[in-house]
Amino acid sequence: MLNTALLHSDAPLGIALSGGSDSTALLVLAVDAFGAENLQAITIDHGLRAAAQAEARQAAKLCASLGVPHTIRTLALKDGSDLQARARNARYMALGDWARAQLNSIPAIALGHTKDDVSETFLMRLARGSGVDGLATMPEYFERAGMVFKRPLLAASRAELHAMLTKRGITWSEDPSNQDPRFTRVKMRQAQATLDTLDLTSDRLSQTADWMRAASEVLENAADNWITTHAYTEYGDVVLDLQALRTAPKETAFRVLTRALSTLSGNPYRPRFSALSELLHSEVARTLQGCLIYRYKGTLRLTREVNAIENIEHYWQIDGPLAPSHRITPLGENGLKQCDGWRNTALLPRRSLLSTPAIWLDGVLMAAPIARPDPNWKVRATIPLHLAK
Repeated sequence: MLNTALLHSDAPLGIALSGGSDSTALLVLAVDAFGAENLQAITIDHGLRAAAQAEARQAAKLCASLGVPHTIRTLALKDGSDLQARARNARYMALGDWARAQLNSIPAIALGHTKDDVSETFLMRLARGSGVDGLATMPEYFERAGMVFKRPLLAASRAELHAMLTKRGITWSEDPSNQDPRFTRVKMRQAQATLDTLDLTSDRLSQTADWMRAASEVLENAADNWITTHAYTEYGDVVLDLQALRTAPKETAFRVLTRALSTLSGNPYRPRFSALSELLHSEVARTLQGCLIYRYKGTLRLTREVNAIENIEHYWQIDGPLAPSHRITPLGENGLKQCDGWRNTALLPRRSLLSTPAIWLDGVLMAAPIARPDPNWKVRATIPLHLAK
């Protein structure tokens, strides 16, 4: 049931242990495969249910019986709109922070997603009208919040895991939210019994999702090839050949735009097709996902929107005579006004210059290495040359 090949190089391996049946089975199977000494587990209490504290203690007790080090991390979420999405984002951030803080840094965290999760996600995205990527099966591994996450139970059904735990006399917690019909995933889970009578079983839906994943990989390769030929990065900007983009198959063009937006913004979610179509055919500058997109000399340029930059040092490596009293911000309009003759020296178009780094001292511009190159200051954008998938 456990894909051990997926995890063989990860030690110590982190286990995200909610206390439910799937993650409990993950823990037990991982102990069998790799030994308790090579594992560390964490339970995230979102702070939304009083019973969650007891569930976390039960998870800790199980870990103690198996000899696996265990941590409980409590969050402070509030009930309200988009609760599951907010909880998921906060959970991933907490898991990544925990893994990096361990004495022996944890290279990857295993999650207990199963074949049933694949089919439920497929139905949810089908209802939203998702395309190939949305309908593709969950990837076996992915990166989020600076951490690698792996899903070694995607080939196992929840029923199989229940049977294994019951046979071994191991109990698990039941989160009542898993039966709450307010949540779309619960509705899809409850609808599965009806779908089974139409031969739309979890196995059948998961198989379709696998085919969608294979198709998605082909389309991703097409985007890779297009980027190699028609795109490049320049001092933090992504630059695309506009004519080639407009004549490319729509799916390829949309993937390239999504890849560029994700590279710049760090947002892993794909914009709506309507928004991408507007970008592709717009004659005027637009903003989307914290990026400014505009036409320039036969290209479509994407740069970060100045007001969306929270920490510019996250995007640039700066080498020069930095002092603790220096302040680093986007150049902005105010900084550009202090760059005399910038039109003769700038390495980027004006719109892009505004989001490049500027070094200040007591309100005085000391350096603007992209707008006003200076041999004493060097900056390098941390964007990968080949746009990130």
